[in-house]
Amino acid sequence: MPDLFSQIPPVTMPEVIPSELPQQRFHLGEWVRWFQVPNGDYGRVIGVIYTQQASCIATGLHYLVLLDERSPSRKICTCDFAFEDDIEPLDNASLEGLQGNHV
Repeated sequence: MPDLFSQIPPVTMPEVIPSELPQQRFHLGEWVRWFQVPNGDYGRVIGVIYTQQASCIATGLHYLVLLDERSPSRKICTCDFAFEDDIEPLDNASLEGLQGNHV
């Protein structure tokens, strides 16, 4: 069995820590969806982190989203990180439509 700690990427502090973090656009518990892809996933925000030049080379806030049980990728992924510019809030009518369309 491989050593789990050797599989975790190294964690380093950024050279320059910003004096102020960006204002969050989405909040814990808010329903969001990925809008730039067909059949985008959707779920609730359950966490937020700030990163600089992560593996996707995107600096800013990233949201941890718990996918809805009817979300297209839920069978293979329970949670996913979303960059702020890739998601949008879901209103109740849109959420009901998505949950009704996925059986």
